Amino acid sequence: MIAECIIFLATFSSLEVPNDEYFIDQYFNCREEVPMKMWKHADYYYEFFEEENLDNAIRIGWCESRGKTTAHRTDNKDSGVMQFVPWTWNWVAEEYDLPRWDTWVVLRYGRPYTSTTSKSDIGFTFTKVQFTQYYNIMFASLLAEDIYGKTQWKDWSSSQFCWGNEDVWKRKWGYEEKNNRSK
Repeated sequence: MIAECIIFLATFSSLEVPNDEYFIDQYFNCREEVPMKMWKHADYYYEFFEEENLDNAIRIGWCESRGKTTAHRTDNKDSGVMQFVPWTWNWVAEEYDLPRWDTWVVLRYGRPYTSTTSKSDIGFTFTKVQFTQYYNIMFASLLAEDIYGKTQWKDWSSSQFCWGNEDVWKRKWGYEEKNNRSK
């Protein structure tokens, strides 16, 4: 059901939200299946992960960072939604000729911007690559689905107690969301 919700959430923009019975039913079903903090990442998970891996990817992202793109641990520098460490990031970057750790990137509306001309200055951000949804989730898919052959999630084994059992994970985020709403 997580994969179905991510696909559903990735198929509409916040500016074009339909107001029909199907949409409303799906919306409420997805509130029971996917933490709302992960909804903002739905289009990137859908773009980069194969459908059969969406459940694990979403659970890992929530367990690792609670969906925060700015998540950072100072002891080993885990960063971003999927909590990469510098050496793993740079390994993937080297394999695919992508931006290395701590590289500053220009994004427009959350996606890499490479043009030298723009008629508008709206939608631009300048940030370190590991703190972008786009690259962080892309690197996770490359690592899990391509480098490891679509079968392993070993770089996230330290949080497997949280994401490895769907029932445990669901109770954990449900409890946290309920407590956050009551504050």
